[in-house]
Amino acid sequence: MRIPAIALIAAGIVIAQAPAVGQGLIANPPSLSFSYQPPAPLSCLGICHFPSALVNMTSTGAAVTFTTSVSTTSGGNWLSVSPSNATTPTSLTVSTDPSNLGNGTFQGTVLLAPANPLILPLAIPVTLTVSGVGNPQITFAGNALGYQTKLAPDEVFVLKGGHMGPDILVQDVAPNYHTTLAGTSITFTPSGGGSAIDAKMVYTLGSQVAAFLPSSVLPGNYDVRVTYNGLTSAPFGVTVVARSYGIATADSSGVGLAQATIGNINNNFSLTRFTAGSVPFGGFTWTLTPAHPGDTLVFWGTGGGADPLNDTGGSSGDQTVAGNFKVIIQGRQITPFFAGASANYPGLWQINFTLPGDLALDCFATAQVSAGGELSNTVNVPIAAAGQTSCVDPNMLASILSKLDSGANITVGAFTLAKITTTAGGVDTTQETGSGSVLSYIPSKWMILNSGPAFGACRVFDRTFPLGISTLLTFDTSLDAGDSLPVTGPGLAVGAMAKVNTDFGPFYSTSLSAGSLISGTYALHGPGGTQVGGFDTFTLFPTSFIATNWNSITLIDRTQPLTFTWSGSSFDQVSIAVSTTAVTNAQHLVTINCTVPAVPGTYSIPAAALAYLSPVAATGSSFGRISMQGISVPRTFTANLSSGGQTDIGTFQAGIGVSKNVAVQ
Repeated sequence: MRIPAIALIAAGIVIAQAPAVGQGLIANPPSLSFSYQPPAPLSCLGICHFPSALVNMTSTGAAVTFTTSVSTTSGGNWLSVSPSNATTPTSLTVSTDPSNLGNGTFQGTVLLAPANPLILPLAIPVTLTVSGVGNPQITFAGNALGYQTKLAPDEVFVLKGGHMGPDILVQDVAPNYHTTLAGTSITFTPSGGGSAIDAKMVYTLGSQVAAFLPSSVLPGNYDVRVTYNGLTSAPFGVTVVARSYGIATADSSGVGLAQATIGNINNNFSLTRFTAGSVPFGGFTWTLTPAHPGDTLVFWGTGGGADPLNDTGGSSGDQTVAGNFKVIIQGRQITPFFAGASANYPGLWQINFTLPGDLALDCFATAQVSAGGELSNTVNVPIAAAGQTSCVDPNMLASILSKLDSGANITVGAFTLAKITTTAGGVDTTQETGSGSVLSYIPSKWMILNSGPAFGACRVFDRTFPLGISTLLTFDTSLDAGDSLPVTGPGLAVGAMAKVNTDFGPFYSTSLSAGSLISGTYALHGPGGTQVGGFDTFTLFPTSFIATNWNSITLIDRTQPLTFTWSGSSFDQVSIAVSTTAVTNAQHLVTINCTVPAVPGTYSIPAAALAYLSPVAATGSSFGRISMQGISVPRTFTANLSSGGQTDIGTFQAGIGVSKNVAVQ
């Protein structure tokens, strides 16, 4: 007797048979082959980009619904596919994760199982070839303290990557650094050809090594190689200049609070901090305090330039004039009274200078060192009034300044309702939105967000980052405050900011229909999530906001003040932002943020602030942009955190604004 195929399948017996007439799955391409060699591009920048591909799925007849699954013959779970179910025509994303694989060739299969049992499953073979694992890999080279990528003679530099040293940190002892340490050595070979130069090892670890570049190295382009236990990395290109100073910071990140000492406080046993305190170290009690106008400061760092005596722990003394050293703080140039190598530690330099007596008070004053025409990393120096042992910022809670000193994260909830009219090509488009998130900042990133040269009510945020990276995030992560956040108010009976999950955590947003946001009070409810507890708050939406000279601003002249005027009612402040994005071999983004009172209805950004902008057109990959918004005073809230404590800041505000691109000259 012939048993129907359906019965056999139901009984768990799978037989081969022809597909249903006129139907069948077709994959393009029918097979996939990937190759991978560490490191991941750009050191991953927090997100590793491993090989993946799209497979276009069609069928020979009617649409076919199917499920997807994967299997591998070796290497574990390195293969994945999405979505888990689909209907033709569609595209599948096949991804690999070779981070836990060694060298070799690995086989896998993507299996597509049609919902119709009369249609045969389809297998897509996948091959992944991994090479270079085990050899040292260099993904970054830079100053060990400032992390700028130009190196200098007589500098301690750092290399990041993998397989460069042992699993446990091994340190050499100054000043007699060796060219080989625990099996690790580093060479610099001129890119145009020549003999390799040995660096002197400071410490070695698998993911990071530090070494000292001898003063004999001349400026130019070099290929750096790391050798560990007989295996050598591929060459990594670096540029050596005469001087490239990096300033030490409190958390060793190269940004944020300077690890500076104050010569006239506690016999130089002091460290710049926001709040008063003390800490024992090295047999001394160190005073923690902000700096003051008139104080003598010392910036410690590396990369001051060649000093042959310092290669063995000596010092040739002051090089202020020879290196044209300048300290730039709050935009003012200060000539140090000493800039030279410090004895006993090859590569350690100190820049001694006096703060001007009329320097403006600023808890987040920015500072750099210019040496040989090269700028250092940017750091923060808290500057308080004479006699004050703690910094005071009118816009910053004292508790936050204390947390910054302790190294604790700052947690900020920020939500807004906005009605923004954007002008493009002579056409106005208005959007009404609600958005926000609860963000966690490590101290150095919070300082970046709140620092920069200050000009009246404006601060300048100036940063450069590699091409292909859409943004350098100022925050560390975004926290879960619930699946959605309901919003209610006049013109908006029921609404909610929906949760959008990203690689950095959840964000909340909603697009509202025209006329949803009108003058009145709006309430926001946070139901609570896995990381943030419940909260309730409200805000007042303005009645009107009119940028009265908006149409006349078509070009920004950086040599002249830029004036904005406005009118309207029931808003308390005006937020103004002017920015430029300049794309060359990197992305240079400058933003001037100003917040001013609603009255008297006008504000001018000084030319000194506009000078930071780049000359750009109004459109294209490089462009300028302006925006202004009438906003209500932010209403505050607090929420408990599952990790302990509460949000440091919680705000909900509303505003009406305008935005458009402009050219900058």
